[in-house]
Amino acid sequence: MCAESNDTTKILMGLSGVIRSTRMTLVLGAPGSGKSTFLRVLAGKLDPSLKFEGKVTYKVEAKSSAPEHLSAYVSQHDLHHAEMTVRETINFSSNMLGTSNEFGMAVCFLCHLLTQNQNACFCKMHALDEVYLHDGLGFCNPGEMLVGRARCFFMDDVSTGLDSSTTYEIMTFLRQMAHIMGLTIVISLLQPSIETLALFDDIILLCEGQIIYHGPRRHAVGFFRTIGFTCPSRKNVADFLQEVTLKTEQKQYWTGDKSQYKYHSIEDFIKCFRAYSVPQIVEDNQCTENGSKQAVRAGDSFIISKWEIFKVCLSREVLLLKKNYPVHIFKVIQIMFLAFVVGTLFFRSGMNQDTVLDGVKYLGALFMGVAVINFNCTIELGMVTKRLPIFYKQRELLELPGWALVCSVFLTSLPVSLMESGLWTFSTYYAIGYAPSAIRLFQQLLALLATHQMSLGLYRLVATVGRTPIVSNSLGAQVLVFSFIFGGFIISKDNLQSWLSWGYWASPFTYALNAVTLNEFLDMRWAKVFYFKNSKTLGEAILMLRGLLNEWQWYWTCIGILFGFTLVFNILSVLALHFLKSPHKREVNIKSQDRQNKEYNDQAVVNVNASIGQSLPFQPLTLVFKNINYSVELPKGMRKHGVTESRLQLLRDVSGSFRPGVLTALMGITGAGKTTLLDVLAGRKTGGYIEGVISICGYPNKYETVSRITGYCEQTDIHSPYLTVYESLKFSASLRLPSVVKSHQRDMYVEEVMDLVELTGLRNAIVGIPGATGLSAEQRKRLTIAVELVASPSIMFLDEPTTGLDARAAAIVMRTVRKMVNTGHTVVCTIHQPSIQIFESFDELLLMKSGGQLIYSGSLGPLSRDLIKYFEAVPGVPKIKDGQNPAAWVLDISSHAMQYMINVDYAEIYYNSNLYKENMAMINELSKPKTNHEDLHLPSKYWPGFKEQCIACIWKQHLSYRKNSELNVFRFINTFATSIVFGIVFWQTGSTIKVEQDVFNILGIGYGSALFLGFVNCTSLLPVVAAERAVSYREMNSGMYSSMAFIIAQVAAEIPYMVIQPLIFSAIVYPMVGFQLAVKKFFLFVLYMILIFMDYTLYGMMAVALTPTAEIATGLSLTIFVVWNFFSGFIVTVKAMPVWWRWMYWACPTAWTLYGLVSSQLGDHKELIRVLGQPDQPVITFLQEYLGLENGYLPLVTALHFVLSALFCFVFCVGIKYLRFQKR
Repeated sequence: MCAESNDTTKILMGLSGVIRSTRMTLVLGAPGSGKSTFLRVLAGKLDPSLKFEGKVTYKVEAKSSAPEHLSAYVSQHDLHHAEMTVRETINFSSNMLGTSNEFGMAVCFLCHLLTQNQNACFCKMHALDEVYLHDGLGFCNPGEMLVGRARCFFMDDVSTGLDSSTTYEIMTFLRQMAHIMGLTIVISLLQPSIETLALFDDIILLCEGQIIYHGPRRHAVGFFRTIGFTCPSRKNVADFLQEVTLKTEQKQYWTGDKSQYKYHSIEDFIKCFRAYSVPQIVEDNQCTENGSKQAVRAGDSFIISKWEIFKVCLSREVLLLKKNYPVHIFKVIQIMFLAFVVGTLFFRSGMNQDTVLDGVKYLGALFMGVAVINFNCTIELGMVTKRLPIFYKQRELLELPGWALVCSVFLTSLPVSLMESGLWTFSTYYAIGYAPSAIRLFQQLLALLATHQMSLGLYRLVATVGRTPIVSNSLGAQVLVFSFIFGGFIISKDNLQSWLSWGYWASPFTYALNAVTLNEFLDMRWAKVFYFKNSKTLGEAILMLRGLLNEWQWYWTCIGILFGFTLVFNILSVLALHFLKSPHKREVNIKSQDRQNKEYNDQAVVNVNASIGQSLPFQPLTLVFKNINYSVELPKGMRKHGVTESRLQLLRDVSGSFRPGVLTALMGITGAGKTTLLDVLAGRKTGGYIEGVISICGYPNKYETVSRITGYCEQTDIHSPYLTVYESLKFSASLRLPSVVKSHQRDMYVEEVMDLVELTGLRNAIVGIPGATGLSAEQRKRLTIAVELVASPSIMFLDEPTTGLDARAAAIVMRTVRKMVNTGHTVVCTIHQPSIQIFESFDELLLMKSGGQLIYSGSLGPLSRDLIKYFEAVPGVPKIKDGQNPAAWVLDISSHAMQYMINVDYAEIYYNSNLYKENMAMINELSKPKTNHEDLHLPSKYWPGFKEQCIACIWKQHLSYRKNSELNVFRFINTFATSIVFGIVFWQTGSTIKVEQDVFNILGIGYGSALFLGFVNCTSLLPVVAAERAVSYREMNSGMYSSMAFIIAQVAAEIPYMVIQPLIFSAIVYPMVGFQLAVKKFFLFVLYMILIFMDYTLYGMMAVALTPTAEIATGLSLTIFVVWNFFSGFIVTVKAMPVWWRWMYWACPTAWTLYGLVSSQLGDHKELIRVLGQPDQPVITFLQEYLGLENGYLPLVTALHFVLSALFCFVFCVGIKYLRFQKR
């Protein structure tokens, strides 16, 4: 029994049984029945947070958890490195499992399957090594585990997304492995076809975590027959087994007197099964106990050594290093650009070594070098966070240890660190004019190399602890703030409170800055006699003035400490990878049978009395397409493999029509071009070359029109993750239904749709992140369909609407679709694995073969007779067997192997047939406009007005932000933490101004305030905006709202944060640092904090709009933030900047904020301060002559802030409107 440790929710209850070797067992059950948990229990991969009671015995060895070498669990989630090929992925798994790919049959089988996948068509032209995982090869999961030495395999829904023909071939292969190699294979499937079901030896039927039947497949129907239930002749046995336990479906299978029928509950079936005598299985010679013991002993000797594990991981990291070259090219360009900026900003012609102020200028250049090296490593945050889900999977299934991954990553990062540190050092050393010594040059390189490694280790640790993009970015930014503040540059160590000295020595930045400054200022050219405190040279005086170390032995100490930090950070990363679990854990969703029965009763009432969309206005429309061709550009690298064509043809002369009241199925083997055709017809393609004619009711198709009158259910279920199911549907209905529909009608229709697709029980459930939190895959699929149904479209495209659903849920969905068709809607569905009942619910079929050619277009006929008659007339085509699913049969005979075997070209036969001529005659007739039908004319581009769009979008974004607890919690934790750290570090600094260092400290307050709070917020915001942009692509493609409405809503959602967070920061920091308690000065402090916060926030949103991914947006943002850091006026004052760079000071928002903060606080101070090497002078004079902060520019810098924010908003708008990074 398994139960959650906190709520004691029972998932599995009292399961007992024997799963024998050399047999393949199918686990059936509706989603929520406990299938995945059951398989994990058998494989010994149960979540430790779940309580387990009982015993699982493998062969003759009994353990509470599975021996690693005996069992393997195959997850339903496809988590792989997208950069790696299938062969590389399989090889890594094989090496980790200690087989050296001896069981390479899995690879060969995958290669065979790949040649049938049009999405992976390059396999036909390339070596297998060049077929990448992001082509949708979901069946790579079984291959990863099959190459191991396990004897028992437990596979969870491995057929999701595959057509029935491909699923059948996979199961045939697995059956052969089980029988030949004596393996034990247990697989759960959602909708197995009749042919696939026949491959299994045994069946386990689960319902509410209990076994209703466990025994030979051929006796399953007989067991229910003894109770009084019979499977109809044309009913899929798998569907029958799952439906016979449902109250609403059970009665139709009762064979006795209907008046004597009584509902049989789950408990009744369990009692009958316990009393049922399952026929004994005669074991063959391969399954003897002696053979079992031998298999166990053989497995024990194959344990991969730690050294081998390390070599395998290292080889993979080297491979990934090579394939991630675009990232490294970007980092090289970034560091070279920043080196150019710094080199020209501190150009050697303007650098002297005569005074303390000259030394301060060099100090600023050295600080920038350390800062750039550190900032350039922040990309490690995103890269590690992105890899963590894959690591967690491999840690569980392949026993991948964290130390092997960290050590491999560390070693492969060494050449990268050397390259980046070397590029920076050799690009800036001579340009700036550092100490003219080769030894000093390489010593600076060593210090920066140590800094780079330390930074990589630090951000690697932050990513492994944070584990999610929002948390990792927030923690990383907070660590960066801490390191910089305590690093000794923003505020001198001597000015820190004595009890805060630990922060100075704990900051890694301290040792990096001290190492590079010691290397520079203890050179002979800084040996000019200068007495200050205990110093005797100018170089020592500069170091002491800034509170830095001034003895040479500290250089090597700092280098050693930096490498020590690197070691500690990597060790802590190993511990985090070992002990911390994946942050995303799906909630268990178990319904009681009584609750299900109540919902099904409600469903039955709705099915009888409701016709979806009957009361909502829509116009029946006919869609006609003629001679459609679609092709895409082939990569230039294909030519080296002998490919001469410049384009790949995906659709070839496809013609057809979709009519009102006709439900059309679009079928074909995997990769035949079904989704491609739907994308073309729905106007969703963003690239490629489209030829042919598409018309609606005889008039040319217009994209603006088709997006309003059509609904498109995509394969990928993309929704706002923090809305509830009801809120998602309400938002869609409010923007997609005509304005004539009243609000109460709209709400009633939403409720009706929720009932029809069985979402009422999930009304208040958060949608969540796919594969991580919230709704399950089948619940998410039903939501996708419901979101389109609430629009009541005239034409409905559904791309694989039943994928990921069990037979019952698929039947519900298709019943709903059928109701839409009966009311005059035009509906077309692509479908992979339909049951006989679902397949024969369609009126017509468009069948495609690989290469995008049509091989059948016509009616199915009663019991699919028209389809069967057409293909059986083709010479050599095998006849359909009695009881065989026509859908599975037609996919089987249209496969590559069958066409090659019988030597026919179905496309040529179709184009020469009378059926084709009849279809073309009908197409030509429907292509003519009817006399009583006018071209579609919609008065506006969107159903609601712009105001209503904005209101709806703001409502949605408000809910999304309010419910995103992760973002809100870390935002305000960061705000409070940054505020308190600033207040403590700069405690009462602004209350006393006696020397120039006091002014620099106040300048540091302004610099830190201008830079860090907005930076932290921006980095945490980037993944959120990127996720919302992905959702907006789907919604704007559906004609829900304009890009401007989305932009206004996105900005409006951020306005409260733009005000509240700076207010919190100001309320804490202002009194703690000791600024004058005057209303005007406090108001100006708050004003400039809000303005810079607004600049950072809007810039982050703009960066997302201009880049395809959040990772690239982060890299671009960091580059710009570093440039803003350079020209803020703190590290190098405006008067010290070269003439050619001073314009940048006036274009930098951090400079405006720093000017506004310092001028508003010190602009009226006239007391004298002591300036080293110069006579005493008033504060205002020092600000003007040294810092260049002259009075009178406050209105200008305030206006510039508003202008820049408006510019960021404008670019954000342009990017969202015109830059679509969703490629189809």
